[in-house]
Parts: sequence; structure tokens; C-alpha cells
Amino acid sequence: MLELQDLRDFSITNWYGTFKDITVKTIIVDLPEQLLKTIQKEDIQDSDEDNEIVDDEELPVEFLQDFKNALNVFDNNAFVKNNWHAPVDARMFSFGNYLKVINLDDVITYFTSSSRIQEDFSIVTNIPFCIALRKWISIHPAAEFRCIVINNVLRGITPRDWPTFYAHFKEEGPQIIDELTNFFNDNIKLRFLRKHFVFDVIFQYPDKPYIIDFEPLNSKTNLYAFSWKEIQPLINKDSPDDVAPVFRYLETDIGIITKTDALNMLTRCN
Repeated sequence: MLELQDLRDFSITNWYGTFKDITVKTIIVDLPEQLLKTIQKEDIQDSDEDNEIVDDEELPVEFLQDFKNALNVFDNNAFVKNNWHAPVDARMFSFGNYLKVINLDDVITYFTSSSRIQEDFSIVTNIPFCIALRKWISIHPAAEFRCIVINNVLRGITPRDWPTFYAHFKEEGPQIIDELTNFFNDNIKLRFLRKHFVFDVIFQYPDKPYIIDFEPLNSKTNLYAFSWKEIQPLINKDSPDDVAPVFRYLETDIGIITKTDALNMLTRCN
């Protein structure tokens, strides 16, 4: 569970405006109370004739128009999240596990089926909920990285698809470090609300990196190739600007292993 200030600072409604030029195009629509109540119900049934989950007449006209306009911008093919999370644990309810949204019913299905989204809706107070529709992008798992920032210095880089072996990391590691360091220094450093945080990027060379999301740096955030036990002591220390980040990855393909086993045999590149 995030703290109240975390919820405010890391809501996409709070950071998107600052970083919209270096993130995936997103249109944010306020989630009306009527729809929130529908999503929170556990016994949602499809309506009989038109197979709609919720009657449009029950929802504000302005919301329906805003949602329709947003989908049209993305050619009725978008990715969806709420203020903080995507309903990734509801992939089984999407065609091809892609979480593509082509109508409002898709959003309701994903949000209703996602434990993560339901937890957000049940514990968050005094912060307006939103639907964030994002341009659909096909992303190779090897192109997604989580970057750890401590005292406004980029200290760690880890593949989000961890622990999976990718042979090209060994050769391209130094280049990945340089590109992401420059991207951070030029576009993010001292612009975010916190001095300790995590940001996720898509990086497919030679294209420029794109921000996917920001998350708080704490024991509840998945640090993949890093552990909170090793990161926590660094938070209370000042870091000189010339500290290079560590890029961690698996050097050899050893099949399916646990995160703990991977941490014991990882490679660090800096």
C-alpha cells in the first residue's frame, strides 16, 4: 500500500504533463463515480441484448464523449491503466493477452478482473481516479528497463523481464548505460518531485528511450535484479554526480530460475 503522498506524486495525472514529450502519448479521462461503483461490484453480469456491461444512460454524457474521443485518437486501439497501475493480472481476459482496449466494456472487464486495480480502488481516498488511455505499442520484453534513482543520481538499471537471459546485453551493456544515463540527465534529473524514485523505460536502439511509468523507491516496489536490502543503505548517503549506474543482467542462459538464484549469479556492468 502506497502512502498518501506517494499516491499523489506517482499518479500519472501528476507527472504526465511534465514528461509528455518523452513518454507514450496518453489521454487521461476522469473516472465517474457511477462507473467506479460498477467496477467495484463483484457480481457484474452482461446485459441481455447488446451484451454491454454497463448501460451508457447511467454514465455522464461528458465522460462518454471524452472516452470516445480518446479512443478515436488511438484508432480504437489503446492500452489502459488507472492513476498508478495497469491491469496486468487481467491479461487472461484480453484477446491474445495484449490488454488492448477497443471500447468501454474492455476497460470495465480489465479493471474488474484485476486484483491490483481493485486494491487501488478500495484503499485510495481523497484522490480522483482516472482512466489513462495510452497509444498501443508492441514492446519486446528485452527493451524494457527499470531504473533506480537515489539522491537524484541514476544508480541502477535492470531488465524488467527478470530473470531472463538476453545474449545481446553483454555486448550492448555499456551502450545501454550511456544512453539511459544521458536520457536521465537530460530529461528527468531534478524535474521529478522526488529525489529517490524508480522509472521504467522502453529502449529500442537507435530510437530514443520513452518513459513508461514512475514508482516510489521502497521495499514494496519490485527492483528485479536488485534487492531492497542493498538499496536502502544508499538512500541515506550522498552520491557524487560521477557515480556510474550499475546495469545488472544474466550472463549465461541457465533455464528457468528463481529471482533469488538469479541474484546470486548475476552480472554487473558499469
